[in-house]
Amino acid sequence: MRRKLLSPVATFILTLMLLVLSTLPISCSPSNFSSIPTTTTTISNPSPNKPRSAQAPPFSGGVGSSPRGLFLNTANLPTQDWSRIEKFILNDPTVSGTNIVVPWSTVDLGVNASLQYDWSYVYQQAQPWIDAGKTVNLLLWGVAQKAEQEINGQSITPAYVLEETETVSCQCKVGGECESNPPQTPVFWDEDYQKHYRKVIKAAVAEFSDRPWVGYFRFGIGVGAESYPGNGVSYAKNPCTQIWEQPPINLSETVWRNHSLDFLDFLSTIETPKTILVTINNYGKSHDIAKEMAAYAAKKGFGIGTQGLTKNAIALYNKGKDCYADWCDLFLQYDPKVPLEVQTAAQSNPAEKGRVGPLPPLLDFGLAKGVDIFELYQAEWFVANDPNHHLHKKYGKSYRQALEKAAAALK
Repeated sequence: MRRKLLSPVATFILTLMLLVLSTLPISCSPSNFSSIPTTTTTISNPSPNKPRSAQAPPFSGGVGSSPRGLFLNTANLPTQDWSRIEKFILNDPTVSGTNIVVPWSTVDLGVNASLQYDWSYVYQQAQPWIDAGKTVNLLLWGVAQKAEQEINGQSITPAYVLEETETVSCQCKVGGECESNPPQTPVFWDEDYQKHYRKVIKAAVAEFSDRPWVGYFRFGIGVGAESYPGNGVSYAKNPCTQIWEQPPINLSETVWRNHSLDFLDFLSTIETPKTILVTINNYGKSHDIAKEMAAYAAKKGFGIGTQGLTKNAIALYNKGKDCYADWCDLFLQYDPKVPLEVQTAAQSNPAEKGRVGPLPPLLDFGLAKGVDIFELYQAEWFVANDPNHHLHKKYGKSYRQALEKAAAALK
């Protein structure tokens, strides 16, 4: 039986307009921006999350609509090359904006702090994009997927939360290779973890719901801002699956289903004029949870997303088979009722190698399935724009044309 949830949030915090000199050129990494002080006042929220049909008009921009376009994925992670992003992506007209990862531990000063949440990190990372007139989507991560994603070697999960929560330390690819020093991953359905995690989500929504430059929120049901317990966990061939499924963790498809739907129940209590995106994933080879979550998300007016855009998805669909998490058919089912988002499973490969493949057919396939939002890796624009990229000479023109075509279609 699900826990009884709190009543909808009645009030939100309004922060005064940031004082920035918009005429100055951007010349430094976002991590070097000074903290931005905020003053808060309480106002009532003007509008809850509603289906597209209740918005007028859908995707028109501003409060009550969802952004459309091409977005750079996770621009602020340590794995990203900011100097090249600044030069070749930030001001590209095909770029609608970016996704900023909000690592929980960077904003949470602890339950004993006089002011528990400090959002200066988020404002610092967003500021160059704000100055460039771009949209910023906020992805709150409770847990890193890989050690290399942690900020300055610090766990994305706050230390005080890890002390209260049962954890698992295992990150492996399906069928083999495991990380030698994986992040500590909390048991997501643990009551203490959920208590603290839901509190920071409410605080983030209160802080950013009225920001005109914010596009959508995406909150992790599991690792990152996605809806699985770990990389490949739930597949029989993943070495971590047995660890998760044995006592005292006892992960199962039923446990994950109940956790996922319980979390969506919680999200449905949050009032915000911004879109909340919910990602769908398989459990093992089963699409059942993905289908149930998509139906729930559409009912509540959430956006639906997947990180499974690959050339393999195109091949399967063309053979009459299901894409990963059945997203190809689900998107057609829920378009145009709610915003639809896809992310490539990894950066594309113009030379047809790997499971992702070249970008142009991926963009065309997504558009044909009603996709409104593409979350793309930095490499896509580097191939298109950077003359020194090793693939630019051969593939730069086709990538440039594909990005321009998709951006125009999503205006």
